Amino acid sequence: MIIENQIDYEVVEDPNIALPCVQPVLPDDVYHNRLKRTLQEMSKRNLKYLMIYADREHYGNFEYLTGYGPRFEEALLIVDQSGESYTLLGNECLGMAKQSRITTEGILFHAFSLPNQPIHDNKTLKEILRYIGVDANVRVGMAGWKLLYPDFGTRQDFDVPSFIVDKVKEVTGEGSLENVTDLFIDPQYGLRVINTAHDIAYFEFGAAYASDAVLNMLRHTRTGLTEIEVSQYSTSGSLPTSLFPKVLAGERMDLGMVSPTTNKLKLGDRFQVSMGLIGGQSNRRGFAVYSEADLPEESRDFLDKIAKPYFTVMVNWYENMQIGVKGSEIYQMVEETYPRNVHGWFLNPGHLISTEEWMSSPIYEGSEITMKSGMILQMDIIPFLEKIYAAPNCEDGIAIGDEKLREEIKTLYPEVYGRIMARREFMEKKLNIRLKPEVLPLSNITGLYRPYMLNKDKAFVIRRED
Repeated sequence: MIIENQIDYEVVEDPNIALPCVQPVLPDDVYHNRLKRTLQEMSKRNLKYLMIYADREHYGNFEYLTGYGPRFEEALLIVDQSGESYTLLGNECLGMAKQSRITTEGILFHAFSLPNQPIHDNKTLKEILRYIGVDANVRVGMAGWKLLYPDFGTRQDFDVPSFIVDKVKEVTGEGSLENVTDLFIDPQYGLRVINTAHDIAYFEFGAAYASDAVLNMLRHTRTGLTEIEVSQYSTSGSLPTSLFPKVLAGERMDLGMVSPTTNKLKLGDRFQVSMGLIGGQSNRRGFAVYSEADLPEESRDFLDKIAKPYFTVMVNWYENMQIGVKGSEIYQMVEETYPRNVHGWFLNPGHLISTEEWMSSPIYEGSEITMKSGMILQMDIIPFLEKIYAAPNCEDGIAIGDEKLREEIKTLYPEVYGRIMARREFMEKKLNIRLKPEVLPLSNITGLYRPYMLNKDKAFVIRRED
């Protein structure tokens, strides 16, 4: 275990890792295998139909089979145990059914369209369900996006709009519909928890661009710029986000989940930059200063009292991450070395990443879930401190891959593998962070933390005797 007096603050050059030039396209057999595994789970649960809800914010389970998410509207994918499927879409998304990666019949459902759009040949949801074959004699699973069961409700509680759930119940009967969101995202057995080499290559693309966006914004940050002006240095273009990008300065940090404004960055401000794209999120938070001399007297112990303990636990998170370690062991390591009652964190110290920035988490108190090859995880320890200090943050994502999976990535996606190895080399040789072979950094800046964020030269590193 690394301890705080091993942390030095010294000159570290930014990593020089190229961005991907080609975005991977998942091959057809990935989607065929996903559908096959889904049908197997349906059979185990004796489900005749599986209904998967989606909207713009919550489409990961839907996209897992179709390869896209709805824009503007909601959507409902209905899969028959035979493998046939039907996709209910509104006016503006109906054409996307033709692009589905599994064979499906697109059905126009006007209730999913935007308000006051033209209505023609309107069919009710009950009429559509009966056309598909759903009736009172079948068991139906409904997948939303939250794990309501078992902590927040029963199998008969749903996080899907009532205008859908109520009509389905009218057709199937009250007891025939059950919540099966866990089929996809439960951190122990969910279908989406384990990723293939193709998946990891696909997600690495977004993680690389998200981290490069953060790095470039930080490189160009200076006092006098507004939050919006800093955000314009992002290099991610119009790639779809997995969360709202954040550039926040000063007292606006206390607002939390808000977007950039024309608020100007001032010397001594608390400061945060983050970007999340499909596949990964990078987040950096600290003080907008060059050195402790730019801080008020009451905050000048920030480096030793606040930032170094945070960096220490972050390093230990990366160095302890490995195949077979229990989520409770990671949680307990964080709690014992970086106590909640001192540093104010309360969310899970790490979670699973997929199409969503936060899918679910195997890392919590008492978790018996072990880390497995194919998982993609976010290092996500978020302290909350008194306002005289900037709560540090150095958040990035990794994949876990055993020797077989690493060899598959190397063979199928040599450029992706090369970037992953370059990131490992930067972490190990420049920052002295020692990783298990199975830890595969997806962010170009994993582990790089400059707590004085206007000082573009210095960062934390580990000092070792051996």
